[in-house]
Amino acid sequence: MSFFDHFHSKTAPAATLQPPDEPAAPGFLIEAEVLSDVGCVRDHNEDCVSILHERNNSRGDRALVVVADGMGGHNAGEVASAAAVKTLENSFAKMRTEPAEHLKNAFLDANASIHKQSLEEDSMRGMGTTCTALLLQDGLGYSAHVGDSRLYLIRNGGIYQLSEDHSAVMELVTLGEITMEQARHHPDKNVITRSIGGREQVEVSTWAEPMRLRAGDRFLLCSDGMYDYIEDEEIRRVATAESPLNACRQLVDIARERGGGDNISVVIVELRPLDNTN
Repeated sequence: MSFFDHFHSKTAPAATLQPPDEPAAPGFLIEAEVLSDVGCVRDHNEDCVSILHERNNSRGDRALVVVADGMGGHNAGEVASAAAVKTLENSFAKMRTEPAEHLKNAFLDANASIHKQSLEEDSMRGMGTTCTALLLQDGLGYSAHVGDSRLYLIRNGGIYQLSEDHSAVMELVTLGEITMEQARHHPDKNVITRSIGGREQVEVSTWAEPMRLRAGDRFLLCSDGMYDYIEDEEIRRVATAESPLNACRQLVDIARERGGGDNISVVIVELRPLDNTN
C-alpha cells in the first residue's frame, strides 16, 4: 500500500498528489524556517529541531529537516532528542546516494545509541524521543518517522498529514472505536506506542516510494505541542497566508495563547522554482 493511502485531507483527494505519469522535477530552491519555544508550562525545552541546507542555484537545493520531541526523567528527554538529531545530521552526507536506506539506517543507529545510554546511566533510564525527518533532493522527497511528531504537505490549497501518529489513541481510531475528532480530545492522546530509544528494536515508518515534489509545495513539521492546539485547517490558513518565518511565529503564538502546555516546535519548508532567485 502506498503511503498516499494514509493521507488525511479535508480539501482535496489524495489521488491528485502524485499522478503515476508525472516525472520528478530536477530540483528547487528551498526556503526553510524553524521556531522552537518552551511553551507556557514547562521549565525547559525537550524538543530538538534541525535544518541542514545545501544551496545550489543551478541544480537545486538539498535539505534535511528533523523534529524530535524528547521524553524521560530530568533532562533525559532533551538528551534523547538532541542525540537523535545529531545522528541524522552526521548521516546527511551519506544520504546523497540511496537516500531512503541511509535515512532509515540513521533512525536505527539513533535508536541503538539512545537505548544503550538509557541502560548504562541511571539518570537516563527510560528516555526516548519521537523523530520525524524529511529529506529533499533532486526533485524528490523522502521521510522517516517514529512517534507522534507530524509532517504535513500543503499543496494546491489542501493540507495533507503525511505521517501517522504512533499513539494508543490512533490505534483506537484505526480499529474504529473512536473518531478522529474524539481522538483529538482523548485524555491519552499523547501516549505514544513507538519511540527512538525506548526499546532495543524500533519499527521505522518510511515511504515505499519517494514523493515527486512541485514548485509551491510547503511542508510543515511540528511537535504535538503545536498541533494539540491548532486544527489542520487553521494550520493550512496560517502557513499559506504568511511567509515561512512569520507563519512559524504565528503558529507558536497561537499555541501559547491557547495554553502552551508543552514545548512547541514548528518548521515550514517552501519549494520555489529554480529560475526564481528572489
